[in-house]
Amino acid sequence: MRALILCLALTSPAAAETVLDRAAGFYGSASNPMQSCDANPHELSFLTNPPHAMFHWALPRLGPDGVMSQDETYDLRDASDSTLTLQREGDAPLPETGRRPTWILRLTSNPDGYCWGRSDWSPVRCIESAVRCDTSAPMS
Repeated sequence: MRALILCLALTSPAAAETVLDRAAGFYGSASNPMQSCDANPHELSFLTNPPHAMFHWALPRLGPDGVMSQDETYDLRDASDSTLTLQREGDAPLPETGRRPTWILRLTSNPDGYCWGRSDWSPVRCIESAVRCDTSAPMS
């Protein structure tokens, strides 16, 4: 049922603002000055078919796989009013499950931004906070 609601939210032109609408925008790291809004902001955007979350940084940065990159793509698996359930393309399967990790992007309101959790972590664990940048953030 949730997948049907997500599909309708992605395709209905008259739909009210969705979590994807609220999540889209420019962000910078809340803790790493080298990835801040001023130094290297990133844009979060979405593709609808197939559903993907796309992250694009202004400058290349060291990604979680140890490779310099400006882009990351996540398969969008589910969404709620304040979370996105994602799987990063290229992630290695976890030894304990044999599947790629499932990431939870949690929108935050104070500050306005997001943080990351994982489905196999405690729900209160949220790391790598990002804050929303104003629309004048430099992008390449």
